[in-house]
Amino acid sequence: MNSAGALISYIGVWVQLCGTFLLLTLFYVLARHAGTRPYFIRWSWAWLALLVALAVVAARYLLAPLLPAEPSLLIFVLHGGYLFAKLVFLGFLVSGTLLFCEGRLPPVRRLHWLLGAAALSAVASLGAIDLTPIMLVQQPVAVGAYALLASMLFRLPPDRRTMGTRLTAGAMSAQAFLWVLYGATFWSDELGLATELPWSALLNTSNSYFDLAFAAVMAYGMVVILLEDTQRETEQVRAERLGAVAESEARLKAVIETATDGIVAADGDGRIVLANAGAARLFGQRRGAMVGHDLVSFFPEQSRAELIRRLEEMRRVTPGGHLVFEVSGWVPYGREVPLEVAASSLVRPGSVLEILVLRDLTDRRRAESDREQLQSRLAQSVRMEALGRLVSGVAHELNNPLAAILTFSEQLLTEQGEAEIAGPIRTIREQARRARAIVRDLLTFVRRREERREPADIGVLVERTVHALEADLSRQSVSLARSMEPGLPLLLCDPTAIEQVLTNLLDNAARAAPGGIVSLTIRRERDGVAIVVEDSGPGIPPDHLSRIFEPFFTTRGTGEGTGLGLSVSLGIVQQHGGELRAENREPGPGARFVAWLPFGAVSAAAGPARSSGPVQAIGPRNAARGQVLIIDDEEAVRASMRRYFERQGWSVDEASDGAVGLAKLLATRQPAGYDLVICDLRMPGLSGLEVHHWVSASRPDLLNRLVFASGDTASPEAAAFLSSSGCPVLEKPFELRELAAVVARVRGAGVGG
Repeated sequence: MNSAGALISYIGVWVQLCGTFLLLTLFYVLARHAGTRPYFIRWSWAWLALLVALAVVAARYLLAPLLPAEPSLLIFVLHGGYLFAKLVFLGFLVSGTLLFCEGRLPPVRRLHWLLGAAALSAVASLGAIDLTPIMLVQQPVAVGAYALLASMLFRLPPDRRTMGTRLTAGAMSAQAFLWVLYGATFWSDELGLATELPWSALLNTSNSYFDLAFAAVMAYGMVVILLEDTQRETEQVRAERLGAVAESEARLKAVIETATDGIVAADGDGRIVLANAGAARLFGQRRGAMVGHDLVSFFPEQSRAELIRRLEEMRRVTPGGHLVFEVSGWVPYGREVPLEVAASSLVRPGSVLEILVLRDLTDRRRAESDREQLQSRLAQSVRMEALGRLVSGVAHELNNPLAAILTFSEQLLTEQGEAEIAGPIRTIREQARRARAIVRDLLTFVRRREERREPADIGVLVERTVHALEADLSRQSVSLARSMEPGLPLLLCDPTAIEQVLTNLLDNAARAAPGGIVSLTIRRERDGVAIVVEDSGPGIPPDHLSRIFEPFFTTRGTGEGTGLGLSVSLGIVQQHGGELRAENREPGPGARFVAWLPFGAVSAAAGPARSSGPVQAIGPRNAARGQVLIIDDEEAVRASMRRYFERQGWSVDEASDGAVGLAKLLATRQPAGYDLVICDLRMPGLSGLEVHHWVSASRPDLLNRLVFASGDTASPEAAAFLSSSGCPVLEKPFELRELAAVVARVRGAGVGG
C-alpha cells in the first residue's frame, strides 16, 4: 500500500472511530429511554465493543513506529484485544437480535461464550505481525453472524416486517457481502497470488469508510426499530386504555340501565340528556322518549317549584355537591307517588350536568307502615299478655265466690219453691250468671282458648243454652222461635265455647228487642252448620255496622254490657274455622247474625253426642250414693258442694289445701276409698297439678274418679294440663246441672254403684 493509501486508511480508522462514538452516544441516550427493551440495550453494548475494537486499531496506528518487526507481547495484546472486541461486538448483535425476534435467548452461559471468544482471539494473535491473520479468523465469523442476523430479520412475521427491520436486515446483508470481499482480498494477499483483485486496492484503503457507512445504516435501522417498537407499544397501551375505557363505559351503562332506580341527567338549561330504563318505567315513558324534554315537565305542577328550589339550593350552597330531598311525582296511570331525589351536580369547564337518582318510596312507606303496625301489634300483644295475667288472677278470685253464690242460690230455689223469698233468690242467681258470663268473656278476650275439640250434637248445645236463658227471656217478655233442620251431623267443636257464642247471640238479640220476637234457626249450609239469630228490634245503625265486632264497643247504657260478647263470639267462630257476620234484615225491621261453623272430621267411632241437659238430682234424696272428697281452699265453695252432695245422699269429706287432700287420698286403700274427688286447680301450697302428679305415681286407680274445678281454664298452662290429663273439668262458677252432669259422667264410667 503506497503512502497516499496508507494515509486514507489511517484517516478512515479515525473517522470510523469518531462515527462509532457518535452512534454509541445516540444509543446510550435512547437506551436510557428504552427501559424495558433488553434487545436495544444489547445493541448499545455492541456499539461499545466496536468502539473498543476501533480504539485498539487506532492505538496500533499510533504505536506503529515503536512496534518491532517481529512478534512481541504488545502486538499480541493489541491484536488479541481487537479480535476479542470484534467478537464481543458480533455476540451482542446476535443476542440483541435474538431478543428482538424471539423474545428470549438460547440457554448459553455468558461466561463460557466470553472465554471461548478470548481463547480464539489469543490463538489467532500468536505470532501475528499485522492484522491479516486476525482478519482471516474474523471473516468467516462476521459473514456467518451477519448472514444469520439478516435471515432472522427477513423471516419475521409480516406484521413485524417494518421499515426498521428491512433497513437493519439490508445493512447486515451488505455487511456479510462486504466481509466476503474482505475475505477474498485477505486470502489473495496471504496466498501471494500474482493477479490482484480489482477491488482489493479500494478495500485496503477505504474499508473503514465502508464499514462506517454500513454501520450507520444498520444503526439507523436499529433506531427505527426502537421507535417503531415504542410506537407499537404506545398504540397497544392506547388501545388497551381505550378498550378499558370502553369496557368501563359499557359496565357503567349496564349499571345505569339495569338500576331499579330512575337515573336522569340534565344540562344547565334543565333539558334531559340521559334517562335510564328505570326512569322510563317510573314515569311511564318509552326508552329514549325523555331525552330532550324539560326535566320539570315530568313532575306534577305542585311539585315543580319545590324541585326547582332544591336544585337551585344545591347549585348555590354546594356546587358540585350532593343533596337528598323528597317530592311528589307522577307514575303511569296518573297516580301521584312520593319520590326520593338524590341530586348531584357535575361541574365541567363551560357546562354543568345535574344528575338525579329517583326512587319510588311507595314500597318503603308501605313497609314502614307495616313495621309500625307490627310494632303496634307487638305492643298490644304485650299489653294483652299483661292484662291476661291480671284478668286471670281476678277471674280466679271472682269465680270462687260466684261458684258458691250460684250453687247456694240454686239449692235454695229448689227448696223454697214458690215461697216469698224465691224471687230475690232467683234474682241473685241470674245476676251471678250475668257476672259469670262477663268474666268468661273477659277471659276469652284476653286469652285465646286452648281448643278442646270433641264431637257434639248442635241440638243438645242449643237446648242447654236455651234452658239457661229461659228466665232472662221471660223477664224481658221475649218470645223465642226455634227451627232446626233434622239429621244434622255431629259438630267437631269446643262445646263450652259454642254455648258461649249461642248465649252471646241470643242475649244480644233479646236485649235489642224487649217484648219482641227472637228467632233461632239451625240449618245445614255448605259443609257445615249455619246458626242464624234474628230479632224484631230496630236493627243496627249503618254507622255502627262496621264497628259491631270491635272490643268494648257497645250502645247499651252503663252497667248493661261490656261490649265484649260479639268480639269474643267472632274470635271463637274464627278459631273454629268459621265465619260470623252481622246485617240488617231485608225487609226490616230487625238485625240478623249468621255464624257458620264447619262440621270438621268426626270419627265414626265417636258415636252420638252425649246429652248433658239439665240435671237437678243424681238420685233419690237421702239415698246412699257414695263418698266424695272436696279439695278446695275456698270454704264457701266447699260448703256449697257439701250441702248439695249431702242432700243427694253422699258421704262428704273435705280438705282445705292440696297437701291435706293428697294425704287423705293416699291413706285410702282398695276396695274402700273415694268414689269421687273434686279438686281445685289453683291452690296455695300443693296445686291441683301436683296432686294429679302424685296420684298418677302412687294411686293411678283414682285417676278415673278425679274431677278438676278451676276459675281460669283459658290460661295456656291450665288448658294444656287439663287437655293432657283427660280428667273432667268444672269451670267455676258452675251450676248444679253442670255439677250433676260431671258426676253422672264419672259414675257412668263405672265408679261406685
